Amino acid sequence: MELPDIPNRRIVVERFGDVDELRLVDEVLPAPPSGAVRVKVLAAGVGFTDIMARTGDYLLQRRTPLTPGYELVGEVVDARPGSSGAVPRWAQPGTRVAASLPHMGAYSEYVTMPDWLPVPVPDGLDTIAAASIPLDYLTALSLLETHGHVREGHAILVHGVSGGVGRAVVQLAHRAGVRIYGTASSATAQDMLADAGVRVIDYRRDDFEQVIKREEPHGVQAVFDHIGGDYLRRGLRILAPRGVLVSYAFSGRPGHMVADTIRGALTVTLLGLRPGKRTALCMVPRQIASDHHWYRDSLERLLTMAATGEIEPVVGATFALEKAADAHHALQRREASGKLVLTT
Repeated sequence: MELPDIPNRRIVVERFGDVDELRLVDEVLPAPPSGAVRVKVLAAGVGFTDIMARTGDYLLQRRTPLTPGYELVGEVVDARPGSSGAVPRWAQPGTRVAASLPHMGAYSEYVTMPDWLPVPVPDGLDTIAAASIPLDYLTALSLLETHGHVREGHAILVHGVSGGVGRAVVQLAHRAGVRIYGTASSATAQDMLADAGVRVIDYRRDDFEQVIKREEPHGVQAVFDHIGGDYLRRGLRILAPRGVLVSYAFSGRPGHMVADTIRGALTVTLLGLRPGKRTALCMVPRQIASDHHWYRDSLERLLTMAATGEIEPVVGATFALEKAADAHHALQRREASGKLVLTT
């Protein structure tokens, strides 16, 4: 059966810049090619990588025009069989699915994607909550398991523990019986995290290196860092003998983020060459593209955990797709505690 082209609206950034560059455009979305599915987006997560992509500061998205957004929940509209001659069971029309895209494009009413990407959302799991899971929780799982090799009885340090990835790490690590240390500054965040079993370190007042050396004299199994700079060397000094420092992002100067990210990644790699030191870079979009089995197994597992209440994604606010600029404003100003989600 011939599949039709359909009208679509999506957010497009034609040139890097402020939130005014987030434009809603009308277009015609072609029928999916062989081995692809077309999904009606119901909700799309908003993250700091989207802001960095909009401003031209994101290493993995260096060209315009672009449509931001890595993560979504939607409903399969149609699909075209691939080389097997059949559409996978999880890509049947009408199936509610989640996806974390290997390339940006989720700020859209419809998205075409390879048929291995959509993962069914369990019945009973709220659509908005499900849209808060893919990228942050996949990153947390990759940090803890793929790179950190963290298990029960280990201790970890999470910088920026009150952020989206930090909260996801806390929920997963707490279930696994891991001792969690985390740096944060907000008093509200500190109280919330302390209730979740985190030993919170106020980085404005306390030296995290001294706290860890005092309370974990043998060191921590893993340090999860999204800051870079001097934090990298200080993190190495508090690792247990077989511990690892994992970087999943880097802070940088406005307008110089790409260069600072490259410099940070190079620093992490070089530090890992020192005898007795282990470092790693966590880049989940690339991990998704290169390891389909890990991606599908991990996202299915996370969605199931959310459906059964084992993890609880926190939604901060929702915005209509055409209000994507307001969502970026809110995220930049830290006006909401929790994940921001666009709805169509």
